[in-house]
Amino acid sequence: MPYFVFRVSADRQLKLVNTCEKYKEAKDLCRELRKSESPDNPNGIRMAFAETEVKAKHLLAEKRQPSSPLEEWEA
Repeated sequence: MPYFVFRVSADRQLKLVNTCEKYKEAKDLCRELRKSESPDNPNGIRMAFAETEVKAKHLLAEKRQPSSPLEEWEA
């Protein structure tokens, strides 16, 4: 399964930047894009591991439940 790298706009729209076969490639791409395009907004670039682009967008768009009380408190 590939890794999908997305740019997240201010209105939370996802735009596909690239698709990578290896995790390291996707991670390095995310780091470079965050440094150059959104150093003050780390959530401006997101990565998802999924079967298709549609499933990756769905994963990034869904609201997740906090996995611990600390996360719930911080939210």
